[in-house]
Amino acid sequence: MTNSSAHNNLRLMVESLVSLSEEEWALLGGAFTERAVDSKTVITSEGEIEKEIYFIASGLVRLFYKTKDNDQITAFIFCENMFASSLESFIRQQPSTQNLETLENCTLLVLSKDKLDALYEQVPKTHVLMRKVMEARFVASQQLLSSYILAGPKERYELFAHQYPHLVQRVPLYILATFLGITPVSLSRIRRRIAQSG
Repeated sequence: MTNSSAHNNLRLMVESLVSLSEEEWALLGGAFTERAVDSKTVITSEGEIEKEIYFIASGLVRLFYKTKDNDQITAFIFCENMFASSLESFIRQQPSTQNLETLENCTLLVLSKDKLDALYEQVPKTHVLMRKVMEARFVASQQLLSSYILAGPKERYELFAHQYPHLVQRVPLYILATFLGITPVSLSRIRRRIAQSG
């Protein structure tokens, strides 16, 4: 099972962060379950306690909030070789204020909270791995927050396009607009201006 393409992707990502023996990898890789999920599937809903963390072998997942007016505001976009979860709920085991939804058909490797806790005992290097995963998520979130404060709409879009060029055409425009904190009309205008100036 741990020789699947998805598990191979996971192993490459894990071993870029921490060195594992074959025995350690067998335990760690074996704790993940492969799951195929259709596009536009909500895999975590607000109010639920997050019990799983997802390694994205293929596809896109977004983290979003629902406002009181039932609008959706995208807070983060996860792509291949990233871990997605409603982290606050996962860590604290309290009801989530966030939602996770697939934007494309996804192949996910799923790790439950119980299995992660067991891995901390069985493979102590899991502590280092998860710390590095959490650090990367924290830095990305801080960069996003800084861009809201320091950059205008055009600069925010250009920063996103520079950091994630492979996502510009994959993420639906209305979702990308909420992620960047601008309206879809403004985003279309920005894209048109950039295309004309290029």
